[in-house]
This record gives sequence, structure tokens and C-alpha cells, in this order.
Amino acid sequence: MGCQVWGVLNVTPDSFSDGGLYSDLDAAVERARVMLREGVDVIDVGGASSRPRGVLYGQGAEPVGLDEELARTVPVVRELVTRLGARVSIDTVRAEVAAACLEAGASIVNDVSCGQSAALLEVAARGAAGLVLMHSRGDGAVTPPHTDYQDLLAEVRDELGMAAQRAQLQGVARERIWIDPGLGFAKTAAQSLELLAGLQALVATGLPVLVGASRKGFIGQTAPDPNGAVPGPTERAGGTAAAVTAAVLAGAAAVRVHDVALMRQAVLVARAIRQRTATAGAAA
Repeated sequence: MGCQVWGVLNVTPDSFSDGGLYSDLDAAVERARVMLREGVDVIDVGGASSRPRGVLYGQGAEPVGLDEELARTVPVVRELVTRLGARVSIDTVRAEVAAACLEAGASIVNDVSCGQSAALLEVAARGAAGLVLMHSRGDGAVTPPHTDYQDLLAEVRDELGMAAQRAQLQGVARERIWIDPGLGFAKTAAQSLELLAGLQALVATGLPVLVGASRKGFIGQTAPDPNGAVPGPTERAGGTAAAVTAAVLAGAAAVRVHDVALMRQAVLVARAIRQRTATAGAAA
């Protein structure tokens, strides 16, 4: 199976990159329609910003009430599934939101808390849903002690493995579990780059790996403009394409992106390179 393209659809007023653009139901549906035309495989709907505390985002995202998160997400999920026939993931850490969105037609739960909530895992199990477990520590703040690692790759791999075990204990079938290295969450820019460089260690677990590098701060910090200024989120397409390419070459099963058409092109070229590399290696 080739690398899938998952499209980000934030129905929030305050997400770091596209906050407020799709908080209206009609705007969200139209954005999803465009992504489907561009070849997206899954649309990942989020109703509460998860941007972490740290140098880039200050105090991070403001808390969102349960009723507000439900009101933002459930109608959008229902419309995307029933009107557009989209395959939908719900990006949430709340069991109540996950349950309501699965009832509305979502088929995947994207958990950025690394499986901290047993109730959320139980909801995914009852709904026979796919489950993405994203690596994070605590609230994901990009500050010590969350960013203190002795062996980054080994610790991320092992902590994701423990999260997968927790999910299985709650009834989630292993074949429904995905893992995500959590670039930018409890990771400095250098640590996010190290995870991308060593992604094969996660691929080797046998669990499908989803990589979400799109427009993230570590890209801007790594590639400032000629004057030394950090490019804004919407100016990071080139760096995102480089990260997507690295992920595909390492064997990622999916990438989560904002710019579907551009990144699908990067995925297809990287897949072609990977296939030819494997063929050349087998012939050697």
C-alpha cells in the first residue's frame, strides 16, 4: 500500500495555521470538497487547537469547552460523510467527542495525547475505529522536563509501544492502531528533525506510521529566510514537502498535510523514488 495523504480540516478560530478559515459549516464542507478533488485519502477534523506551549506559541492553545468542541465537529463530520462520502478522522482527546463523531460517521480517532485517556481508547474499541496514537508527554509543551530525552528515538518508540499496549488492553485491535512521532509536541526543532531522520525505527515496529510535519514551527526554525526571519506557517510549503519526502522514503504509511495537491505530488514522486531504490537494491 502506498503512502496515504490525510488532509487537515481545523474547524477552530485559533489553530496555528488556518484558524478561523473553516469554522463555518459551509466553508468547512467546501474545503473538504476541494481536498477530495485534490486526491485526499482521509480528512482529519479538529475542533480544539492543540498547539503546545513553548517559544513559538507562548502559552499555547486556549481550553475549549466540551459543548463547544461537539458543536464545532459533529455537524461537519456528518456532512462530510453523508454529503461527500469522505473518510473522516476526528482529532480529539475527549471520549465524548470521539463517540459523537464516530456516531456521525467518522471511522478514525486521532489521539494527540498518546493514549492517556482510557475512556477515549474504550470509545475507539467499541466503535471498531482506527486509532492514531501520537507521541507526546504531559500537555506537549516544548519545555523541560517534557523535552528531556536520554535516547530520543528509543524513548519515543517505547512510549508509543506502551500506548499501543494500553489501547489493546481496552479492546482496540492491533491492526487498527497507527503511531505518530508527534513532531513539535514535547520536541524541540532539533528533536523533530532527529525523529524524521530516524523514522525507520518507528516503521520497524510494524505499526503504520502517520507523520504530521505540515507547516510546523520546526520547519520555519530550520529554514529561515535570507534575512534570518522565521517564515510564517503558510510560507513553509517547501520545507513541508522536504519533510513529507523524507517520511515517505523512510516508509511512512500516511502524511497529514494542509496543502493536499502539493503534498500529494511530493508523495507520489517520493514513492516512485522509494520503489526504484528498492528495485535497484534487490538487483544489486
